[in-house]
Amino acid sequence: MKDPAFPFHAQDFLVGTMHMTCEETGAYIKLLAYQWVNIGIPKKRLSIIMGAGWENTWLAIRDKFIEKNDVYFNTRLEDEREKRARFKQKQSENGKKGGRPRKDIANNQASQVNNNTTTNPNPTITQKKPLESENEIEKEYYNENGKEGMGEKPNVVYPFPTEAFAQQWKIWKNYRATEHNFYYRSTESEQAALAEINNLASSQDNAIAIMHQSMSKGWKGFFELKSNDAKTRAPARKGKTQYSDDFKRKIAEGLQSN
Repeated sequence: MKDPAFPFHAQDFLVGTMHMTCEETGAYIKLLAYQWVNIGIPKKRLSIIMGAGWENTWLAIRDKFIEKNDVYFNTRLEDEREKRARFKQKQSENGKKGGRPRKDIANNQASQVNNNTTTNPNPTITQKKPLESENEIEKEYYNENGKEGMGEKPNVVYPFPTEAFAQQWKIWKNYRATEHNFYYRSTESEQAALAEINNLASSQDNAIAIMHQSMSKGWKGFFELKSNDAKTRAPARKGKTQYSDDFKRKIAEGLQSN
C-alpha cells in the first residue's frame, strides 16, 4: 500500500521558496504531490501537469529536481519516503513481537500491584503498542525523529551545548540547503562539520560569527574569521586538530549509539 502522506516541513519550505511567486510555489507543491503518488514525474507530462504557460514557471523551479531517465525527482522528498518506509517497517516488526495489553487488563494489573505490599524492584518493561492508524504513525514518527520536520533527537554532539548554538546550526543547515542544495547525508558527515568549526573557533560567539561570515559571503564551508582588528582577535587553533576530552567522549558515545 502506498504511503498517502509525506511530512511537510513548514520552515524548510518557506526558506526554500521565499524567492518564488505564488504561481511558482503552487506548481512546486503540485509536482511534489505528483512525485509522491507516482514515484517520479515523467518529463513528457510536465506540460499536462503544470498547464498553460508552464515553460516559464518550470524554469523558476527546475533546480529543485534532478533528472534520471527522463523522469524528474526531488531528492529531499525521496529521502523522506525512505525514512518513512524504514520507520513503518520498524513499527511492523515491533507489532509482531507483541503489543501492550488492552486498557482494561492493564488497569486490573495496576490495581493488583497497588494492593500488593511488596513492590517488585525490577518491573517488566511493557512493549510499545503497535500503531493502528495514520495519525498515530505520524505522531510517533515525529516523536522518534525529532524537530526540523522530522524532529530532532540529536544524533550529533555540539561543541557548544547551548540553545543559541543549536539554533544557529539549524540556520546554517537551512542556508546550505537553500543556497547550495546540500544536505548532510549522515550523522558522521554532520559531526565532521561540527568538529571543523570547533577547531576554527575559540568560543561559541566566535563559532556563530564564523557561520554568519560564510552565509553573508555565500561560502559553502567555514573559514577563519576575518577581522580588521587582528591584534585583539583570539587566535584560531591551527595545525593539529584539538578537541576537549568531553567533546571527544560525547562524539564517541553518539556514534556507538547509532
